[in-house]
Amino acid sequence: MFQFWQLLAGLGIFIFAMKILEQGLRGLSTRQLRSLLRNHTHSPLQGVLVGTISTAFLQSSSLVGLFVLAFVGSGMLPLRNALGIIFGANLGTTLTGWLVTAIGFKLNMSDYALVLIALGSLAYVTFKSESSRYHQASIIFGLGLLLLGLTWMKDSMSFLGAQVDDAWFRDYPLVIYFIGGIVFTALVQSSSATMVIILSAVHAEIIPLSSAVAIIIGSDLGTTSTVLLGSLRSSTNAKRVALSHFIFNLGTDITAFLLLTPLLAFITVTLAIDDPMYALVCFHSLFNLLGIVLFLPFTKPFAHWLEQRFASTDTLGCNHINLVPPTVPEAALRAIEQDTRDLITKALLINLRIFKLPSDSLLNGDEIKPIKLRLSSKPLSFDEQYADIKRHEEQLQNYSHKLPAASLSEAEEKTLSELLDTARDATYSTKSLKDIRDNLIQLRHQSGSQQLLGAISADILAIYPHIIAFLEKPESDWADDAVSTIKESIAHSHDQLHQQMIDYSHNRHTEINLPTLLNINREIYVSNQNLLDAALELSTCRHALETNSNNQHKP
Repeated sequence: MFQFWQLLAGLGIFIFAMKILEQGLRGLSTRQLRSLLRNHTHSPLQGVLVGTISTAFLQSSSLVGLFVLAFVGSGMLPLRNALGIIFGANLGTTLTGWLVTAIGFKLNMSDYALVLIALGSLAYVTFKSESSRYHQASIIFGLGLLLLGLTWMKDSMSFLGAQVDDAWFRDYPLVIYFIGGIVFTALVQSSSATMVIILSAVHAEIIPLSSAVAIIIGSDLGTTSTVLLGSLRSSTNAKRVALSHFIFNLGTDITAFLLLTPLLAFITVTLAIDDPMYALVCFHSLFNLLGIVLFLPFTKPFAHWLEQRFASTDTLGCNHINLVPPTVPEAALRAIEQDTRDLITKALLINLRIFKLPSDSLLNGDEIKPIKLRLSSKPLSFDEQYADIKRHEEQLQNYSHKLPAASLSEAEEKTLSELLDTARDATYSTKSLKDIRDNLIQLRHQSGSQQLLGAISADILAIYPHIIAFLEKPESDWADDAVSTIKESIAHSHDQLHQQMIDYSHNRHTEINLPTLLNINREIYVSNQNLLDAALELSTCRHALETNSNNQHKP
């Protein structure tokens, strides 16, 4: 009975040690990992290499997956390249088995466990959690616990092996072990825990190699349960990534199970690996590598198929920040920038609606089309369209408050503040026109107002194309005097309309007094200024984000 509890205690300590190790490695390398995933995954093959290396180093496919979701959601990483990272992460996790076999079973390092636990734990409780010393202590502490857990499991399993008749495990078909690996891994939520248990059993000669291999294949499929369950209430991209992970593992594991005997023969005969523990971890790496070889040529059609799944039905509010966790600042800022651009486009659309002007002739650029398509999929009343703009800005504000301030650089904090100012200016532009919408409706029903309304429309049709150009073209493509020209046009329009409002007020048939007419002119001027400011600020933020990204890309 003592050995049974020692086995469970060793398993628990091992799982806890893996979490402590992950915590330390994550704290020391999070920014570098984000840079690696963002800047060195320009093809699915590069994604495989980066996914393998980063997961092997960090021993955390969940952290790698978090960043993949963020960059895909913000548009910084194409889904097809992200698939390569996911495939590579599966291969990277197999390093755990190699390390456990070499350090925990083949080298007697248990004597160092207490030394590492003593030094690591004391430092762990001494340093502040945000310091690099704390993360270094986490790694030392985690390594000590890992060695202790492995020692306890190895000793208890060796004792149990002497009491158990190995014939008990030779009479069941391999599919039973395959299913057992799925169930056990789904319950403990750790393929590494399954691997170390099976390695301990193989070391104690409790189960034969073929049965152990079937369990490991099943555990590879069992790990997908965590991702699948976690994606049920997640974003569209999270569901796509979870589905791709499941399909990849399912295809890989079924292939591995069907080829179990020839693959084992290749390892034990061709590669001449006669040690069952090394043969087991080699099989684990080999069938994951086989899965990559099978899936990698089809990443493009696979990504296209995934993009057709889980189409979002909610077209209102923000459409980018909902796909990006705020814990990844680069991707979060990019998502905020994209949703801010969408908000400006929505402001343009509703402003043109207030002026009764057609939008098709103006809003036909690549930046504008997606927003028009989303809005046209469900005709909105004016009040619904305005409520959507208010909701859009509110979502941006709420999301920005979730960004951890400690993870933002000074430049990123400045960009975030400017993006929120941009969203506010776009909303104010629409609010100014909403306040005079009833006055404009009244003016349209007044006799002799056609000339004045024509002048307002002509000015808007002259000013808006310049503002739209700032949205569609990078700052480097602007003419030197582009900004000053549009500002002069807005000021000139205000002055001209001011005099026309005064002249129109002398019309004895009008029921609108001069103060109301001048207020219409003032609100149009304020709206144009706010819309222009929003477009200019957004362009500045875009340039800042690109500059920051390029600087991080440089060695």
